[in-house]
Amino acid sequence: MASRKNLKQRLQNQSSKWLDLHIRLDIEILGYLLLIFLALITRFYDLETRVMSHDESLHTWFSWELSRGRGYSHDPMMHGPLQFHLVALSYFLFGDSDASSRIPAAFAGVIAVGMMYLFRRWLGRWGTLVATALMVISPYMLYYSRYVRNEAFVVPETLLLFFAMFRYFEERRSRDLCLFVAALSLQFITKETAFISVAQLMLFLGLYLAWRLFTLQWRESWHRMTFIAGFISTASGVGMTLFALFRERAAAAELLQPDSAVIAFSPIVTLGLILAMAGILLIGVSIVLSFGQRLRQEFPALDLLIISGTMTLPQLAALPASLFGWNPMEYDSPENTGRTLILVVILFAVSLGIGLLWNLRRWLMAAIVFFSIYIVFFTTIFTDGNSLMSGLVGSLGYWLEQHGVERGSQPVYYYVLLQIPIYEYLPALGAILAGILGLFHWRKDGSGPVERKRTKQSTFPAIGFVGYWAITSLASYSLAGERMPWLTVHITLPLILLAGWGFGKLLESVNWKALWEARGWQLLLFAWLTIVAFSSAFGMLLGVAQPFQGSGLDQLRVTGNFLASLGVGIGTLIALIKVGQDWSLQDFVKMSAGVLFGLLALLTVRTAYRAAYINYDQATEFLVYAHGATGIKTVMDQVEELSYRTTGDLSILVAFDDDVAWPVNWYLRHYSDQYFFGSDPTRALMEYPIVIAGERNWLKVESLLQDRYNSFEYIRMWWPTQQYWNLTWQRISGAISSPEYRGALRDIWLDRDYTAYGELSGLDFSLEYWQPSDRMRLYIRKDINSLVWDRGVSPVSLASIPSVVDPYVDGMIELQADLILGQEGSMPGQFIKPRGIAIAPDGTIYIADTGNHRIQRISSEGDVLAVWGEFASLDSGPAPGGTFNEPWGVGIAPDGTVYVVDTWNHRVQYFTPNGEFLGMFGTFGQAIGPEYFWGPRAVIIDAKGRVFVADTGNKRISIFSADGSPLGQFGEFGWSLGQLNEPVGMAFNNQGQLYVADTWNQRIQVFNEVDEDYFQAIMEWSMDSWYGESVENKPYLAIAPEGHLCATDPERFRVLCFSPEGDFLLGWGDYGVSQSRFNLPTGVAFSENEEIWVVDSGNHRLMRFNITLP
Repeated sequence: MASRKNLKQRLQNQSSKWLDLHIRLDIEILGYLLLIFLALITRFYDLETRVMSHDESLHTWFSWELSRGRGYSHDPMMHGPLQFHLVALSYFLFGDSDASSRIPAAFAGVIAVGMMYLFRRWLGRWGTLVATALMVISPYMLYYSRYVRNEAFVVPETLLLFFAMFRYFEERRSRDLCLFVAALSLQFITKETAFISVAQLMLFLGLYLAWRLFTLQWRESWHRMTFIAGFISTASGVGMTLFALFRERAAAAELLQPDSAVIAFSPIVTLGLILAMAGILLIGVSIVLSFGQRLRQEFPALDLLIISGTMTLPQLAALPASLFGWNPMEYDSPENTGRTLILVVILFAVSLGIGLLWNLRRWLMAAIVFFSIYIVFFTTIFTDGNSLMSGLVGSLGYWLEQHGVERGSQPVYYYVLLQIPIYEYLPALGAILAGILGLFHWRKDGSGPVERKRTKQSTFPAIGFVGYWAITSLASYSLAGERMPWLTVHITLPLILLAGWGFGKLLESVNWKALWEARGWQLLLFAWLTIVAFSSAFGMLLGVAQPFQGSGLDQLRVTGNFLASLGVGIGTLIALIKVGQDWSLQDFVKMSAGVLFGLLALLTVRTAYRAAYINYDQATEFLVYAHGATGIKTVMDQVEELSYRTTGDLSILVAFDDDVAWPVNWYLRHYSDQYFFGSDPTRALMEYPIVIAGERNWLKVESLLQDRYNSFEYIRMWWPTQQYWNLTWQRISGAISSPEYRGALRDIWLDRDYTAYGELSGLDFSLEYWQPSDRMRLYIRKDINSLVWDRGVSPVSLASIPSVVDPYVDGMIELQADLILGQEGSMPGQFIKPRGIAIAPDGTIYIADTGNHRIQRISSEGDVLAVWGEFASLDSGPAPGGTFNEPWGVGIAPDGTVYVVDTWNHRVQYFTPNGEFLGMFGTFGQAIGPEYFWGPRAVIIDAKGRVFVADTGNKRISIFSADGSPLGQFGEFGWSLGQLNEPVGMAFNNQGQLYVADTWNQRIQVFNEVDEDYFQAIMEWSMDSWYGESVENKPYLAIAPEGHLCATDPERFRVLCFSPEGDFLLGWGDYGVSQSRFNLPTGVAFSENEEIWVVDSGNHRLMRFNITLP
């Protein structure tokens, strides 16, 4: 009873102590509070406006699924589970929206700013304040604290790791070790960059421990020699391994497709790993023999090294799996599960054994902290055991599988010449200053560490470690396969810490009281004016419009501005020298440097502000990649308005494809009747009044929707310009020496203004035509358009709107090919985008193998009889007979001569049946004569041996004799009977009448012979098809022996058949790769026994159908 009273009394006393605490509030604390307040404002302001980018929408979607109770399963492609759980928690607390998705990142950004105070003992009072300010205004720290990515969480985790490590070196308390382990675990559940961080950490700790051990007295000299041998062996092994891996990655990038890059470990890698492990063993044996129990008591670096290594080791099972030739990403397959699990258990047992040899109690404590966090998040509080194996093996396994893939293919100088100079120039300059000051102190003190010893037990060079981290981060992420803008955050963080220390040292060295008493404010003012004036004058000398270049008004204005700036600069410099004559040169330099860095700080604020609040949705900024454009929200706003005005809620029927799925999938999450059709649209699409599609599927979608829908085009996703690729010293020196290029690059660096650079390079950098970019189209059915776009109209029921019916739908049948020939390729019997087809009386088939620039002669059973032709273009040089530039059409004369339309050489060639060249005729032009062609697409020969050529671009049919002599022509541009617009396919019936596919007039015309050199149109019928005007939408015709006609409908993936008078009989086909499906059917021909052959161009094959026409 007494003990309870004592406990109660102690708790009351403790509570009173908390309530009686006095909080010191001085200028320094007020400074921190102001910076944290600014961090809150800048991180949380207007989180809703910016469009969700592709990667963001993946994170938000699966977080939303988790928040709805649908669980979470780890996918290494989207990194660790921490972000998904935090975003799901935000949805639970604040609802699901773009803004609430970004709250966890924004909160982490504010926490990171506040955590800078923890480093006050190492950075100093001024240094910590400056570092905190740099965190607030850093463009990268600001932008990615407002972005649903893992980097926002990595920053405070890294700061916690640094803080715990520095404290552990000073005091060696267990709680600091637990804090260190917790930070390490948080990094692993956040992103796989933790593996890089651990490598950096262990390398430094290993080198630092080796240096400490080497300076001590060893028990036996051979112990030291063994240690040195082990160190050399380890360094050699690691070097060999890294060299081989980077070499293999470079080779893979050249030889493999990105999606199939899996690097197998070479003998050099294996030998390197063996050397490294042998070296570690020698090191371990030598130090244990020489130092024994002292290792547990005197070397905190060893403690952290063991903890870092043993916590990471169980996650490295993918490495031995790859060495054994297994695919580390197949850890969950029945064949690999058992053996992969054995590897994990063995590695964990090794870690446990090392912990037992070191300090079992402390190791178990660390392991419990690490794996408690790790297991809870990877299993989503024990609801998904498979994700634990995905984390332990898949995280690193995915990285190894992607080893040869350089996402974005950014150059190795991506960070050092692009990202840092454009955005993080202030921390970089501050880090350079810190390096100079550090070397100065090291040489002056001769003690090695930059900072003074804080305790008797610690000599750990904290600032030296941060400098090492900055250098190795820049090197690691520059050499790593994936170089992405957001990874600049990992480089920026140590630069900010270094810059804070460097600027802090500079500020601490200034006697502020003496400065104020000696009118130092005047010195600051004049220094600022001098720097600004001379910078302006110097900029004019380097700019496009330079002074003293003429007597015109503009030239005189430039000269006047230059002289004014120069005069102000000289005047303020004289005043500066006069005011500062009582100051030492050292103080003068410090003051000038402070002013310069202050101006750069203001410029950094401007840079950060423009990136985060003005250009946030634009690819004019370089700190984004695969970035969502404003078109996405524009489209979604229209969809929402249409839905409310037609249904009263979000239940409108809306369909979307795989190209726009992310982020459209996220924005349609509350729509009850959404339809995802992937890359395979069907006729069901016409039931949806709204369709959203990316440009990869426009051809397929528009062939179905035809002219029933209005389309609106927007940029969906874009990337920064890649003009910085392939830099050479010649390009760099040329840009530096050219005033025009210097001015253009300055405009880009300062204002993201590409106007001048576009004029110099001949490229259009306007946002409307920005490249690289991906576009999307919003299709709105016209009947919906007409009903809702008049303002003031109340919601309309979609049930009352008449649906649009395909006039051919009732006659469509399911018909499977009984023979399919060919596949994609360049070997005989293989095709690339074949087009035209002709069948000789003996059944021999001639194919225009367009993509391979050749003709193939094939038997009716698929045997290749002859192949001839190769590529040559008249645009770039001679193209002798027998060479082609995309032959589209082929025709057979009664005597067996083979005529070929050589489309983009704008001519016709003719050959023997075996491909022997006989002659050619035609040339490019738009002149009146029939011998001038513009992209002819088809050729046909009548019973008299006359050659008819569809001169597609010139909107006419030209007639020639067998040897190419011009006979006549008919047709001209227009839409009246007899006029043509993009004629392509032709076919003769038994009466000698010529049927022509008048493509862009969407009709078939029938021509009767009037004279040997002229045909006249006598009939036409409309085609409810052929709406697209793309280069692919070129239909061909074939007439059966009894007179029925069949026409291909390329972009609607079908064949339609008609009576001689134009009555629709039947049709078949849809998009796909099966025996009854097409992908851009083009050429078509009947055999003597009424089998119909169809060229399935997009699927690179020929298909034969047995069909009976009514």
